[in-house]
Amino acid sequence: MRFEDLNIQTLNRIGTPEVTAQAQELVQGQQVRHGYRLPDRIRGVVANEPAFRVEVKIHNDQLSYVCSCPQEGEELCPHVLALLWAWVEAPGSFLSHEELKERLKKYSKKELLEIILDMAERVPEVRGVLKEEEKGLEDILESIDRAVEEVSQDAAALADTESKLRRAQTRADRLAQSGRLAEARSIYFYLLDNILSLEEKFQKEKLFPSDLKKELFEEYCQFIHEDRHLEKDLVQQEIEQLESRSPVFRGDLDLSEVKRGLSL
Repeated sequence: MRFEDLNIQTLNRIGTPEVTAQAQELVQGQQVRHGYRLPDRIRGVVANEPAFRVEVKIHNDQLSYVCSCPQEGEELCPHVLALLWAWVEAPGSFLSHEELKERLKKYSKKELLEIILDMAERVPEVRGVLKEEEKGLEDILESIDRAVEEVSQDAAALADTESKLRRAQTRADRLAQSGRLAEARSIYFYLLDNILSLEEKFQKEKLFPSDLKKELFEEYCQFIHEDRHLEKDLVQQEIEQLESRSPVFRGDLDLSEVKRGLSL
């Protein structure tokens, strides 16, 4: 099941009549806001005095959800169902992660700077991220270790783990932009290898979104190509480590192409 497969009949089945009525009232009152579509989940804020943050994910054809409201138990809360109703009724109103990424590539550096400064002025969380001190290689690798350890002990931490790994990816990109390509490449390798390790551990080929592995691998290869001072022996060790992972979980990552490019 994909989010595109959801329909009104499905939503009527998963919510009680009372919760469904409450959810529809929230949607009709335009209280579902800031809809955001990622490859395997949707997010939004339901302004219901106070506002609640909601995330719904589809994994192995199963819906899972998180809501910041205080409701306990297994019954679906109206905020989660309201987000799903808003999606089914108007999926185009949700900002798409992929479309946003492509759109941002067309902006100039000056325009992106203005967007970031505007967001920092209005959104406290953005100010927190921007105030973080620059992290070095060891600090970033340690943050990856902590994230992997958390999900190894508790699979329920997976959503937070993906967010933390992407944060490490962002920090690696900053290193690359400052000319530290070897360090950035090492981080991308470490991210990719740990993701493959976790999928092997849980025996789930799609523990993480497939586009994440592809994105990490493509950037890893790009850093290899751009680094004029490439340590080929170290890269060979990294590739051998990736080759040691099960082909099932490596998927279509073409390591042979990388080896040919390096004449390894």
